[in-house]
Amino acid sequence: MVRGLWWGGQAMKLTKPIAQSINVLGPLIRKLRIESGLSQKELAGCCEKRGLHLTRGTLAKIESRVRFVKACELFIIAKVLKKRMERFYPLHYGALVPAAIG
Repeated sequence: MVRGLWWGGQAMKLTKPIAQSINVLGPLIRKLRIESGLSQKELAGCCEKRGLHLTRGTLAKIESRVRFVKACELFIIAKVLKKRMERFYPLHYGALVPAAIG
């Protein structure tokens, strides 16, 4: 089991396959880091300079979907990679769902 997420005030237990399917940011961070020409150690060092203590090992866990990235971490990672926060979410993320309208 993976640490739970809060949903409607309740903690949900997630199995590893479900947690990995929800954790879409790790592989994208890896892709953008490589495109930027940075190693994990270099990205972690740049984050450290901006006040985020992020080790290479922690970044490896994020990229391999073992660990979720926190919002405050994503903010700094996006700044270092010179990407807008919206770049880290699917295009349909936050779109209105027909059942939710009305």
